[in-house]
Amino acid sequence: MIFQPKAIFFDWDHTLWDHDRNSQEVIIELVEEFGLDKQSPLPVSSIWETYQQINTALWDDYQMGLISQNELRESRFLRFFQAIQVQGPADTFSEQFLFRTPRKTHLMEGAQELLEALSPHYPIYILTNGFEDIQHIKVASSGLGHHFKELITSQGVGAKKPELAFFEHALQRANCQAHEALMVGDNWHADIHGANQAGIPAIHYNLSDASKAIWQISDLKLVKNHLEIYSNKDN
Repeated sequence: MIFQPKAIFFDWDHTLWDHDRNSQEVIIELVEEFGLDKQSPLPVSSIWETYQQINTALWDDYQMGLISQNELRESRFLRFFQAIQVQGPADTFSEQFLFRTPRKTHLMEGAQELLEALSPHYPIYILTNGFEDIQHIKVASSGLGHHFKELITSQGVGAKKPELAFFEHALQRANCQAHEALMVGDNWHADIHGANQAGIPAIHYNLSDASKAIWQISDLKLVKNHLEIYSNKDN
């Protein structure tokens, strides 16, 4: 399907900003600085995988409303230290992680080029469930901020993707109807299913997920194939 949207909504983490690469760099930096690699029986690669599993599970609980932001932040590194069999300053580790990670600047492949191509032609918005204080730092540090009309967070809205209220708020901010917008994101449930439930067409940037999305891509530049202005041009 070819779209001529009045607004394009992008998810941020895992869609434009390389969450895993940036987080992994910080975890490994801190593990070495805190000497955890010498205390834990696990190799560094397994320490990272352990963190990722714990963080993913907690974020799933947060997205479903089972835990709060504070509960996520307070328990994440307590569980991490326990899982890697180390006693240490989880609070200090967490503080450093929260300070350093959003200032990392690795982007998903093709993200910068895509935004440079799209932003002269379409109003672009970020729609994220990430925490307000962190997401603004990420966007500012990335150097991409000038491409966006607005950063819309679940905390600011008072509802999370995939809730209908979140997408209705985004449509109001973009001053357009659901069929006049386009959503691009990596998470089938939060981004694609949520947008579709609100009547918004959506493209699933799918690198690994099980997906029921009608439109799926594995390369960000292919978003342009769905847009009217580029439909008859080379990428």
